[in-house]
Amino acid sequence: MTSATTIRVHPDGGVIVRAPFWLPAFSIQKFVDEKTDWILRSLARTKPSVSAKKYREGDKHLYFGREYPLKIKTVDRPTRTLIELAEDCIVVCLFRGHSEDKRIAEIRDGLLRWYLETGISVITEKVNVYTEKIGVNYSRIDIKKVSSIWGSCSPSNKLCFNRKLIMAPHEVVDYVIIHEVCHLVHRNHGSHFWGLVAKFDPKYKEHRRWLYRNHSLLSI
Repeated sequence: MTSATTIRVHPDGGVIVRAPFWLPAFSIQKFVDEKTDWILRSLARTKPSVSAKKYREGDKHLYFGREYPLKIKTVDRPTRTLIELAEDCIVVCLFRGHSEDKRIAEIRDGLLRWYLETGISVITEKVNVYTEKIGVNYSRIDIKKVSSIWGSCSPSNKLCFNRKLIMAPHEVVDYVIIHEVCHLVHRNHGSHFWGLVAKFDPKYKEHRRWLYRNHSLLSI
């Protein structure tokens, strides 16, 4: 029945669903729900509409949905670039002798490491909360630099998450985690799966829409 129903993802982040006029709304919603992962992958591949970051003093970066300005501190001794959250800023400590191109690369790579290191701690804690509530086990957790997915659950029960999630609001991060943990019970996007997701995140549709609309903001 849904063979004539189509979904298109546009570079500006818009998602358009076309369906026959006689198709009931619940059937259209079911079709969209089944295509959720494809939609998110397609949105992640679209060109971000936000301006490229310059990695300068005051440049703002997201951390759990809140913007923090960069505060850059330089040191005389060559050292690994370090990142920490302090004084309502993301503090970057790097060697003052870097060239401009090297400075930009050091800050960008430092932020990527920081999101990875912070992400593994926060996301692991959240995963443990929901696996205990649902009564399931996972084999391992990976936090990766990926662009096409927000999360995945492998046949071996390995959970993988995009480190960019650390930039999203906590409730959105929780949705992605709940989504993947529920796949440890249901390996599809059927009604039982979405029912289990809704049990632990009644506003999951709102949180999923946030990813649709704001994925381009989660850019390092």
